Amino acid sequence: MLVVFALAFVGSRWLRHDEPVVHALDGLTMGSGWSVRVVAAPAFDAAALRARIEARLAELDQQLSGYRPGTGLSVVNAAAPGLWVPLPPDLAVVLRKGFDLHAQTGGAFDMTVRPLVLLWGFGAAEPRDTPPSSSEIGEALARLGNAQFEISADGTRIRRQGEATLDVDAIAPGFAADAISALLVAASLPDHLVEVGGELRAHGARPGGSGWRIGIERPVLQRGDIAEVIEVSGAGVATSGDYRDYFEVGGVRYSHTLDPRTGRPVAHSLASVTVIAPTTLDADGYATAVTVLGPDAGLRFADDHGLAVFMILRDAGGNLSERYNERFAPYLGKQP
Repeated sequence: MLVVFALAFVGSRWLRHDEPVVHALDGLTMGSGWSVRVVAAPAFDAAALRARIEARLAELDQQLSGYRPGTGLSVVNAAAPGLWVPLPPDLAVVLRKGFDLHAQTGGAFDMTVRPLVLLWGFGAAEPRDTPPSSSEIGEALARLGNAQFEISADGTRIRRQGEATLDVDAIAPGFAADAISALLVAASLPDHLVEVGGELRAHGARPGGSGWRIGIERPVLQRGDIAEVIEVSGAGVATSGDYRDYFEVGGVRYSHTLDPRTGRPVAHSLASVTVIAPTTLDADGYATAVTVLGPDAGLRFADDHGLAVFMILRDAGGNLSERYNERFAPYLGKQP
């Protein structure tokens, strides 16, 4: 998880009445939370901005949610095989990114992974206390399939040729953070930090001209234990980890991070991954993919794709260590 170090200084006796301050807005969306820290004059109309943010998030939820009937994604998943279905514009962008990530990662990122998620007792499924059998895993794997979907050349329609369904939860928060950031820029509010579902978009600067300070949580159950603090502007930041949703059997940890290529939870030492990328949509998807790929293949992938990556690893004794690539080093105040 990421922690925002940004305070709303409204009303401070040390500020002039017209000096810009950081305003804090928070709410709920997509089954999670959202927050905005925006630099504006003390008399800024925060209520009007909140209404615009909530309207945009509701619009996104109506397109991207796969859990409510009648949403853009639910209509795609319910359509008969072979039938072309209109794609709402935001959903079209998210699906294209998801299919691109699947190709780039050799299947480590997969939007059709939901049958495995449910089989292993994560998401909306009843929690398990024993792992599924190999035959059950094989049956679930047979229901995956990005190749079953085709997007029209103009990007306005989609159809599937099988029974696979799509789930965009691994990238929807990142896309939403970018969308709210774009809304703020269009409203002449370029200095802001947006968080949706734990994923962040940093734009502009805090009062005083410095970037936005973000804490990377240590992958332990106690919230607020910070491993590193970084300063970011003009980028998206996302973290993926195994320390909030898992079960253990016979001393073996089964993480909610599933490898779509094997049908099983990842078994390597990677406990959390933080990615900094040009957009939060990219950062969100790549954080999931790198987590699946593991520390060595994940770092190679990050270097090949120009990503700044910070990893926390957990050994067999529960001890934590850190790894990062050259692109992330400056955020830690270190030489590449």
